[in-house]
Amino acid sequence: MARPFKDARYPGVSSRIKNGRIVYRYRAKGMPEIRLPGKPGDPKFEAEYQKATQGLGKKAAIIDLPGRALPRTFGHAARRLETTMEWLDFDEATQRKNARLIERFLNLKVDPKYPLTWRDTPVEHLDADRLRAIIEGIFGTNRTVAKHMLVAIKKLVWVAIEIEKWIKPQDDPSLSIRVRVPKSSKNPAWPIAVREKFEARHPIGTAARTCYALGFWLGNRRGDIAALEWEDLVAEEIELFDGSLELIEAFDFRQKKNRNRHGGREMFIPVVDKLAEALEPLDRSGGGTVLKNGYKRSFSEKSLSGMMQHWTRQAGIPDGYTLHGLRRTFGTYLAECNVQARAIMEAMGHSSMTVTDDYVREANKKRIAVDIARAINQREAKRDAMKRRAVLRVVN
Repeated sequence: MARPFKDARYPGVSSRIKNGRIVYRYRAKGMPEIRLPGKPGDPKFEAEYQKATQGLGKKAAIIDLPGRALPRTFGHAARRLETTMEWLDFDEATQRKNARLIERFLNLKVDPKYPLTWRDTPVEHLDADRLRAIIEGIFGTNRTVAKHMLVAIKKLVWVAIEIEKWIKPQDDPSLSIRVRVPKSSKNPAWPIAVREKFEARHPIGTAARTCYALGFWLGNRRGDIAALEWEDLVAEEIELFDGSLELIEAFDFRQKKNRNRHGGREMFIPVVDKLAEALEPLDRSGGGTVLKNGYKRSFSEKSLSGMMQHWTRQAGIPDGYTLHGLRRTFGTYLAECNVQARAIMEAMGHSSMTVTDDYVREANKKRIAVDIARAINQREAKRDAMKRRAVLRVVN
């Protein structure tokens, strides 16, 4: 137990016996104890005692707590972003993707020679030149990631401009930077030959054929296909544009995308004959999801991508033809059927005409190419006919 040190030259010093040795320490009121080496009169003891009495003792360790942020820095902007209503409107997948990119940016060093990261750097210190250097460093290896990184950083700058008013709109460093990404060749539409090959390998009634039919004839995303339930199948009497009434069987549901933002886009998709044939042998008595595995359980959204790859390989189809590719096939199919662009947008649940216009443009491109080929053939046929007439001779 510590006892007061009797020498008046060292106020605040106490001592105790530890392992047979006398240990000295200094303690001021309201301050932590400071251990003093040696004994009174020793140089080390005197030096440490002077530091302790002057408040120069050992400082507490600074612990870098998770989530801490210095004021007006990018770390501060990242924390503020997560509380905005715009962020909360994003679906979970979008939040995860942006959070991952933002964290990657925050951990980047401002200068490779120094430990300072962008997390602890004020937003106002990011200029267009530095931002361009960051994006170009990523652009060389992956253009798509570079574009998404720019979007993520712009979200932090948006917080600084619109929410916290740390900088003025004209000081936005991202105004002059654009990242152009070439059109993706992933998830191509399924040609007729590939579709017929899949249908020949997987008969109606199998999970593979059901997934294929739902993906193609509904034209929706994998999450909607996995979550589609029998109770979503309804029968309604619809008054058509010509005034006639018709009983329609359709899937009535809300898409999962943007469900946090506006509840998801409401879909009403009639069941066409081909889809009805694929659904006919399925057991509906147990309810639940339409698409089930061999154990009568629902597929998860992520597992469908892997299962579709497995099913296409079973059919001898090259890799690359995916469930999302079937969605594109549906859009192309509608465009080739001369369905209006607005109707295609509604059928697929798009929020704008941007993607829909691509389907229409591709279909029109094929039609134009066919018209050109026909014009060439007709012109050449006329020339050949003229040549044949020119060599004709009258024989008496």
